[in-house]
Amino acid sequence: MQSWLSRYPKALTALVASTVLMVSGYSLLWPLVTIYVHTRLGLSMTDAGLVLLLQAAANLGGNLLGGGLFDRWGGRRTIVLGAAMAALAAGGMAVFHTVAAYAPLTVLLSAGTGLVYPCIYAFAAQVWPEGRRAAFNAVYVASNVGVAVGSFAGGQLAQLSFPLSFAVTGLMFLAYLVWVIVAFRGRVWQNAPLPASPAAPLGRALGRAPRFPLAPFLLAVGMFLDWAAYVQWQVTVPTHMQALGFSLSSYSVLWTVNGGVILIGQPLVSWLTARVRRVRAQILVGNCLFVAAFLVLARSGAYGGFLLAMALATFGEMLVWPGVPAAADDLAPEGRRGLYQGLISGAASAGRGLGPLLGGLLYDHYPSATLFLAMVGIFVLALAVFAAHDRIGAKAARPGAALGH
Repeated sequence: MQSWLSRYPKALTALVASTVLMVSGYSLLWPLVTIYVHTRLGLSMTDAGLVLLLQAAANLGGNLLGGGLFDRWGGRRTIVLGAAMAALAAGGMAVFHTVAAYAPLTVLLSAGTGLVYPCIYAFAAQVWPEGRRAAFNAVYVASNVGVAVGSFAGGQLAQLSFPLSFAVTGLMFLAYLVWVIVAFRGRVWQNAPLPASPAAPLGRALGRAPRFPLAPFLLAVGMFLDWAAYVQWQVTVPTHMQALGFSLSSYSVLWTVNGGVILIGQPLVSWLTARVRRVRAQILVGNCLFVAAFLVLARSGAYGGFLLAMALATFGEMLVWPGVPAAADDLAPEGRRGLYQGLISGAASAGRGLGPLLGGLLYDHYPSATLFLAMVGIFVLALAVFAAHDRIGAKAARPGAALGH
């Protein structure tokens, strides 16, 4: 990790390290929501699904609000607000163990983390403008490290005590809050917030623009479609694998492959992005890999097919997930960087929220091959959306945006 971080400017290193801390804290909890709601609170699986939907909706709202606040208040204050909300919610979960308390607290926690995410991506471009795609990729890798660390630690802590998991999560968000206050200081972190205006109250200012341009909207639609299909790896694929006779440990190995490919594949991705000069072309290549991965899922019931599909999908996400925020930053006019990142983060949250519902309905009523082919169709639709964006993106890009970096 040290040698990897040494490649980046000091400010980006601070951002990357803080992202690992924040995502690790959030990942202590989110994989355990269904288990906690069903086994400890005694609710049905349908109720657990509703809780997940509430979380997704709160996260979406936080993304959109957080992006706007980045532009109006500044990113540092917005992150502090979001981290404080998350720490308060996690602390409340450690103390109160009832349904009446858990529902609003989980909404508060998801909204708080939602405020943070667009600020992280907006800061990635701001603190290292020369890096462009490399900066977004660094944040992407840091997020995956945080997910791996937090998910593993969360499982171990939950075996001891769910309240302990909540308490540790609250402490990690407090540590993240202190980190931001101490480390995010200096001119590089000042993003010249938009001035307040009596004629433009907060609600209007967050979305105020001369007109809503098509290019970032297409990026958001494509991101939504990609996540709605990609989330099936977490929703329907494990159920499908169990129906084929594979164990849960066999399924968990797929995510080990995912993490390994992300870490080991960085040199290959760097080599590819150095030759695919336009970030928009990078996104198209990644979507083609998504299509290939789900075609493999639709046609193969062997374990080797699942491994191949996961490897293809992982290379796809390594190109798409950091590529779309980078493309959005290319389009963002001065003073709107946070708003554009909030739009992309919100689209991803919406896809993660609605994708499980769509996948569940298809899985219940159609053969699994039909489900995966339907996801292929969604990826193809996303590919068409991104291709349309590619045709207009160069004209819409912010003057001086380093599209080739």
